[in-house]
Amino acid sequence: MKRNRVRAVLAMAFSLAAAILAQEAPGAFLQAELQTAVKAKKAKVGDPVKARIASAMPLPDGTLLSSGTTLLGEVRAVQPNSISISFDQIEAEGKKRPLALSVRAAMLPGGPKGEPAPVKAVSAQSGSVIGMPGVSLEIDEGPQHASKFTSEAKDFQLKQGTQLMLAVVK
Repeated sequence: MKRNRVRAVLAMAFSLAAAILAQEAPGAFLQAELQTAVKAKKAKVGDPVKARIASAMPLPDGTLLSSGTTLLGEVRAVQPNSISISFDQIEAEGKKRPLALSVRAAMLPGGPKGEPAPVKAVSAQSGSVIGMPGVSLEIDEGPQHASKFTSEAKDFQLKQGTQLMLAVVK
């Protein structure tokens, strides 16, 4: 019960961060959940990465992306303590369509061994990482829009279930 309350607080904080990000940088923002775990020790450049949109979201062109739409991306760079990923396609109703997305924030809803992550002050800025102590996020504004997660720990990984805030790149 306590774990659910902590998760709810973290989810609300992440949603608040998303709302503030949307005000600071106009454009579409998507909330998604990472479906593919990415381990720095095993990942290779070009490995596929999948995420699922958490709630329906209209794009700037009027297209409505429904909840559960799959986002397709790949590992762009990997080192023992960092992973760079980007998303460049959506898959809905069996059809793929290009859509450049840039990871702007991330949250792991739960700490080690399923324990709730400690609630800390949340920064509602691009590059926020919640529930992943010692992890930072660097946003690449280059053509690949590969956001780089860096960890103080060796053998870093992005776990399945990590919540992502993505910006639609124009």
